[in-house]
Amino acid sequence: MKVVYCDIENIDGPILQVKGVTGVGMGEEALLPGYGYAKVVKIHGDTVYMQSLQGSLGVQTTQKTEFMGKPFELPFHPEYVMGRIFDGIGKPRDGRPEIQGKMVPVEGPVVNPSRRAMGQGYIETGIPSIDGANTIVRGQKIPIYKLPGEDVNNIVARIIRQARVAGQENFSVVFGGLGLLNEEYIFFREVLEEAAERTIMCVNLGSESPIERLNVPHICCAFAEQLALIGQHVLVVITDMLRYADALMEVSNAQGKIPSRDGYPGDLYSRLARIYERAVNFGGERGSVTIIGVNSVPDNDLSHIVANLTGYITEGQLPVERGGFVIMKCLSRLKGLVVGKETRSDHGPIMDACVSAYANALGLREQKEMGFSITDEVDLAYLKFADEFESRFLPASQNLSLNETLDLGWELIRILPKRVIRIKKEVLDEYYKG
Repeated sequence: MKVVYCDIENIDGPILQVKGVTGVGMGEEALLPGYGYAKVVKIHGDTVYMQSLQGSLGVQTTQKTEFMGKPFELPFHPEYVMGRIFDGIGKPRDGRPEIQGKMVPVEGPVVNPSRRAMGQGYIETGIPSIDGANTIVRGQKIPIYKLPGEDVNNIVARIIRQARVAGQENFSVVFGGLGLLNEEYIFFREVLEEAAERTIMCVNLGSESPIERLNVPHICCAFAEQLALIGQHVLVVITDMLRYADALMEVSNAQGKIPSRDGYPGDLYSRLARIYERAVNFGGERGSVTIIGVNSVPDNDLSHIVANLTGYITEGQLPVERGGFVIMKCLSRLKGLVVGKETRSDHGPIMDACVSAYANALGLREQKEMGFSITDEVDLAYLKFADEFESRFLPASQNLSLNETLDLGWELIRILPKRVIRIKKEVLDEYYKG
């Protein structure tokens, strides 16, 4: 039932207070005719605090407020959403008509972890340092940590273009852009056009309201969940979650909330978790939602509150440095659920051997830089392996299938004498072939 109120008691930035309200719930949608929509963010007695989704510029205290009796919803139709671009309130920003379909809540409940089907399938990105050494499991949530000075847009674009589920066509990508610059928006829009048949984009520009920025991850997850329920395996890629946290800090300050660590609100952890925990593998004939969130790391400090809390919530990390993934710092906590079980039996052994050999070579390099002479034949082979590993395996500018990645690993490990490779004899005898 819609209830209309005619007086706004106070306007404080994007926060509007309406007194004498009854029968309204948290998260409920409200319409301000002529000024767009708002969302109930706080209820204190009979005073309701609304957050305007498009700002309160021009709103007067005599403005009518119409409570809609439902949460913030979006129309969804699987045949009409692909290839579309939406803004931070779910409206088309591509100049095409609005979607006609069933209404779905934007901030729906997360699936109980005990009902999630973990370890059923994986996502291929085409990038060896991810697929080979840090395999992403369907339904996983994992961040890409962007270190200072790095431009990860090309890596994100490559993942959007190349990501796939081996042997299946029912795969989609939902991209969320938070506070994008105009040139970033144009760049990702071109990426969308290249894969329009399987991609959805929801974008908030840096010049637009930070309030809308907070909606973008939830809109992406809402679309992804609906696609997953009809059997699609969906990869949600969101950049940049630091901008989400900064927008949350700005809006929380406007609401008068007491800031916590580094000025961020005390509920930052739960707000991030409400996004990442929407990653799910439904199992059976239904699909999955896998979330990759790009997170800038100020001053290369992983103890920064946003990166730190993200690490507690997610299931691994993928740091980017010098245009590639830092394999010695990367981690996928769920890869053991599929490696060697749903992938080739040699997957675990060859990747462990390559990473171990690379770590050994880095130690030898350090000794060489300190002035020690490296003359041993085996040590020289390790150094040669490291050079080849860095030039052929680690670059993020590749598109290899998982089997091609494993074959490349074997090709590189053959640089080392067979006797020093740390792989079980039966596996080594079958694949070394050199």
